[in-house]
Amino acid sequence: MAPTPLLHPVTVLDKFQVTPSPAPAAGLPRALPLTFFDLVFWAIPPVQRLFFYDNADLLGVSDFTLGELPRFRNSLAAALHHFYPLAGKLTCELVDEGMAPPEVVFSDGDSVPLIVAVSGDDFRDLAGDHARDTTRIRPLLPALPKHGASRSQQGVLAVQITVFPRAGICIGTTVHHAVADGSSYAHFLSTWAAAHRLGPEYNSAVAMDVPPLFDRGVVRDGAGLREAFLRDHRGLGTAGGDDRLDDWDLSRRPGVVLATFRFTEKHLRALGRRVESETSARCSPYALACGAAWAGIVHARGSGMDGAPAPDAHFGFVTGCKPRASPPVPANYFGNCLGLCRVQAKRGQLTAAAASAAIWRAIEGLAEAGSVFRGSRGWVRWVQEYASARAVTVAGSPKLGVYAAADFGGAWGRPRKVEIASVERTGALALAESGRDGDGGIEVGLALPRAEMEAFRKFYVDVLASLG
Repeated sequence: MAPTPLLHPVTVLDKFQVTPSPAPAAGLPRALPLTFFDLVFWAIPPVQRLFFYDNADLLGVSDFTLGELPRFRNSLAAALHHFYPLAGKLTCELVDEGMAPPEVVFSDGDSVPLIVAVSGDDFRDLAGDHARDTTRIRPLLPALPKHGASRSQQGVLAVQITVFPRAGICIGTTVHHAVADGSSYAHFLSTWAAAHRLGPEYNSAVAMDVPPLFDRGVVRDGAGLREAFLRDHRGLGTAGGDDRLDDWDLSRRPGVVLATFRFTEKHLRALGRRVESETSARCSPYALACGAAWAGIVHARGSGMDGAPAPDAHFGFVTGCKPRASPPVPANYFGNCLGLCRVQAKRGQLTAAAASAAIWRAIEGLAEAGSVFRGSRGWVRWVQEYASARAVTVAGSPKLGVYAAADFGGAWGRPRKVEIASVERTGALALAESGRDGDGGIEVGLALPRAEMEAFRKFYVDVLASLG
């Protein structure tokens, strides 16, 4: 039986404020207005990731705080030198039409909170794939701080390092989604890890091979989407920026668990052959993993309609818009640059094959120039509609390479496990490359009530068994 949180508390030992070091150059912009891409994710809960690192030689807290903590702090400060907006503050309100649009503002002295804690929980159990109660996960996650007398600004990034004596550490990060998408976050993470690996040899004042680009001018908005999205947020009541999308949010329900399911390259090849034979669709590994997971969640939920006709099932995913924009946005641009895509299918007919084919056809449709931006004026409203329909969406991507990006070297190396814990609040699938074996597979994390998770597990086992 999983240990209860009361028996294994997390105790905060210290709190630090980490400033960019050295301070960013005077000529760099101090205020970054949110673009229409950023505003799509304005009301989405912050993205929270956990990185579990094995280290059985870590005897106790003093071992870490005296030996390793200074290096983690220094490397974080060095990475923030390049990614200084992450130490800034974000405007939190969009109440009146006459108010200035939201922006990220950095002032000298701004910092990122770093919490150091210790846990008595079972490290290996927490870092496993099996279902774990989310009440054990939440204490490892830092909250974004609020600023100002009216609390009208909030921090952008928060970090927590939790020590598990004789086992390892867990790094938890919380980042506001309106400030950075997955590729921008991975760019920051890989910079932090590189600074940690190199230690004193890392000179943050030296130009990076590929520094982040903060120029908002590279995002063209000829259709006036920014103003349209601001109006939509005001009209939908998400002007505060932290409203909960209640139909997705499971964090207030009891018995919610987090689990990971793996699709190896062999599984995906076999599933691909199955899908092609049944639907003629030649799907990508991404579409296959998402389709199987989508169908499994729909199956686990059941109709729940007391005999009434089951509503359609909905699926949403994002696609990178940097190469699809006109002109293209540079790959090192820092911020959001994602488009929303929707898929709909008959709930009663949603097998793993049918779901994968439906997703793949939506992906194929993106090949036509400009297709991703058709219907873009409705993106903010789509988020609200999809939450109401309890659509399954996607967080993360195997293409981000988070396991490699989070290689801190030395005693830590690559993480044993990476979790997107915030899927508890967004109902999303957490996708990552297979970090355990490097076999080209995909791992899918999800949060569900325990009974639904067990139903999903059985569906997953049956799908893999059917592939031989």
